[in-house]
Amino acid sequence: MNAMSVKSNAESLREARERLREAERALDEIVDGPAAADAAPEQEPATVRALAAESNVSEEAVRAFAQTAGELLAGEPLTPANARRAAMIAASEVAWERALGPLLSGLEVRELLGGISRQRVDELLRGKRLIGLRDRAGRRRYPLFQFADGRPVEQLIDAFYEVSGSGLDEWSAASWCTHPDPSLDGESPAQWAKTGRDPERLTRIARQDASRFAQ
Repeated sequence: MNAMSVKSNAESLREARERLREAERALDEIVDGPAAADAAPEQEPATVRALAAESNVSEEAVRAFAQTAGELLAGEPLTPANARRAAMIAASEVAWERALGPLLSGLEVRELLGGISRQRVDELLRGKRLIGLRDRAGRRRYPLFQFADGRPVEQLIDAFYEVSGSGLDEWSAASWCTHPDPSLDGESPAQWAKTGRDPERLTRIARQDASRFAQ
């Protein structure tokens, strides 16, 4: 996959986040708006339905967001800015999982690797033996595509760090790993590495693409 393909994928994800604007407005109404505060109980379902129809977010998701926020805040106000940030974090995660596949939490990756410690995960990250992507909330997420039979695929991880070292952000570098590349016979770097194909060829393509991304 070339540099233009990676950038195009990033643009598509930005467009998906833009579609959340209508949802954010409605969240403002639910959490902070006078209409929501003064509405009679029987009026609320119509508001939720209208929101769901306009924003392509399910009624259940809207209700769950408002209910969970209320439970966690225990009566404290949720500002529109914080509601928008929470929506962006949730949507960003969904969009990236659509592009990259499942993203594991720290606990899940420790379990996958045989119950290793948090310190050992940190060591693997520092040694560039593991791909950990920091999300908008500051948490590390670990793409499942980097594992085969419960073990990190070393040549793929090496290729990821080659590409991310070019100045490309780590999420876009992860996207590079999962998209078909004509130079790899139409396979993605992840597919190529997991099927034991020529590691030198993958390294060469990663370096070529990294050079283009750096321009």
